[in-house]
Amino acid sequence: MLTTDAAPAPAATRPLAPLGRAARAAYGQVALETRVAAASPHGLVALLYDRLARLTRDALDAAKAGDSARRLAATERALAIVEGLDATLDADRGGSVAAALSDVYALIRARLLAGTAAGLAEAEASIRDIGAAWAAIASAGGRA
Repeated sequence: MLTTDAAPAPAATRPLAPLGRAARAAYGQVALETRVAAASPHGLVALLYDRLARLTRDALDAAKAGDSARRLAATERALAIVEGLDATLDADRGGSVAAALSDVYALIRARLLAGTAAGLAEAEASIRDIGAAWAAIASAGGRA
């Protein structure tokens, strides 16, 4: 039996245990809530596009892996965001821009529902491009 007279290491020098999944999720939720609370209206739209792109990427990865349950779950969440974005369009004030976005949302919906890898990749690229434009507007203080 091995014995030691050394005192245990002080708490400050002991390695930290890795964060559990629940702790990481809670931390992520707090970080998201902080970003949302500080975001401008344009920044909020950029955050939605970021989430939409990540969900579409998850659906794409799942489609490639043949994981239909994961693809469907990501698709359902992505569709909810697309529906929300589409519902906020103001055709009177937005004119041709609102009409074009409505068409883009219809195309994204169709690609998400089809669930093919090629269609999901196309949707993700479009979402990332539009999201980058919203992020640029948010960074410019809404003046773009």
